[in-house]
Amino acid sequence: MIRVLLIISLLSLSFSLSYAQEGSRDSVEVDGMEKEGRVNYPKKLLVNPEFDFKLKKTETGKFTISFYKKSGKSVTIKIYDLIGNLIKQETVSKSGLFNKEYDLSYYNPKFFIVEAGSSEYNKTKSVIVE
Repeated sequence: MIRVLLIISLLSLSFSLSYAQEGSRDSVEVDGMEKEGRVNYPKKLLVNPEFDFKLKKTETGKFTISFYKKSGKSVTIKIYDLIGNLIKQETVSKSGLFNKEYDLSYYNPKFFIVEAGSSEYNKTKSVIVE
């Protein structure tokens, strides 16, 4: 009985993965599945070693984000609070050095998650601005 359920779940996962790959240009091809039901993803999943950004606290409740963007896809910056609510979102499309200060002094607590990237890659960092 357990084997039948495992086979059914593997087939439904396989179908949903193939459907996601056909329907989306941003999907990821899966390398395979282990017997325990774990999915093996490629090692280069959404990683761009050439892109990185820096966060620096400037004052209480304020921080700057800076990065260098080469030409190509635009970079989306998302800032989340401690429980995952999206606070701010901004898209940067021009090439070159990007440097901007964000004032979030009106939010409590002073811990934020910052995600920057595109549909091909992203990086996530956190900052405490107390």
